[in-house]
This record gives sequence, C-alpha cells and structure tokens, in this order.
Amino acid sequence: MSGQPSSRQLKAEPYTQWEAGVASPASACGPATMAALMEYWHTRMGRLFIPGASHFDSKAAHINYIYTHHGGTPWGMSVRSFAKGLRAYISHAAPRGKDSSRLLTVSVFNDISRYKAEIDASRPVALKFDKWFSLRWRGSYVYDYHWVLGIGYEDNADGTCTLIVHDNGVRHPGRGYIPGRERRISYPANQAILTMVALNIAESSEAP
Repeated sequence: MSGQPSSRQLKAEPYTQWEAGVASPASACGPATMAALMEYWHTRMGRLFIPGASHFDSKAAHINYIYTHHGGTPWGMSVRSFAKGLRAYISHAAPRGKDSSRLLTVSVFNDISRYKAEIDASRPVALKFDKWFSLRWRGSYVYDYHWVLGIGYEDNADGTCTLIVHDNGVRHPGRGYIPGRERRISYPANQAILTMVALNIAESSEAP
C-alpha cells in the first residue's frame, strides 16, 4: 500500500578493522570499508575483475593493501582520498583496453533519498561520520570520526529513516574486539556530520 514505511537490506560480508594482522587498526576504518565494498562488487555484483578477499591471504591483508596503496593514513581517510582510492583500485584491475573512467561512477553527497535509491539498486554506500571537520564539535553523535558501510535502511512511522550499516568492529578497552557487525543508526540524529560515497561499476563488456 502506498505511503507505508519500507525497508531494504543488502547481503554484504562484514570486515573488522581490529582483527589480527591489520597493521594500523586504529585508523583502518576507511580501508576496511573500501575492502568490504570491493568484496561486495566482486562477489555479489559479479565484477570478477575486481580483486576481492579471495585475491589476498586474509581480510586483514586486503585491508592492509588498501591502507598502503589507496589512501590510508595514521589520521584516517578523507572523503577525497576514499573516492580517489576507489577509482585507483578499480582502474588498476580494469580489463586491458577498457577506459576505467567510463567503467565506474563515484558520487559524493548527503541525501537520504539518494542513499535509499542506491540501496534499492543493490549498491552499498560508504558512510563517513566526521564531527571534527564538519565543525560540529559539541554535538552528540554515534561516532565522532568513522567510516562504515551502509547496507540498508528502514523507514520509520514518524517519517524518519534508520541506516543499517556494518560497523567494522569495536575494540575492547583491554585486549580483544567485537567483530564487524550490523548496526542501526538514526539518520536525522547524525545527518549533520555524514558524507555518503556511492559507487557504480559497469559490466566490463558495457564499457567502451
């Protein structure tokens, strides 16, 4: 029935920035999100030319590769670096003779309708929470500075929307960690510090 709250959730493999073998875990949320996004496009969307987890010895090795070669830094990964890293990762893997600039589209925005349209089209969206550089220092948000993979949404009866994400894991104050898992986050409560990065990759046969 029209006007009823709706929801959609994609099946994506969670990554964990804190797992053994990740070289710089405290600043690896961006690379972990990018690795999970690449794995989804490789496995779920059938873009087999893109290296997924099976191309590396472990998920940690996949994260480390992205950290080293595609924008990881000790102070985190900017949105610009994330978008640039996506393009570089995919262009390096593009079939010979294919124009990678025509093969992929990267979009940066903060719009819940566009986010939902990406999810409805079976495309996960990278989400960056950043209260520091958005100058929202005094606000209370679910994360101060963090990348996660948006895999779904739920419309609420009051007209608001809840984001469904994979959180890249949580480190315990002592040793150990909770592996990457699904989490639900209020969009309106965090909208002011969110940036969304959407990716679309054409079938290699479709690109000039």
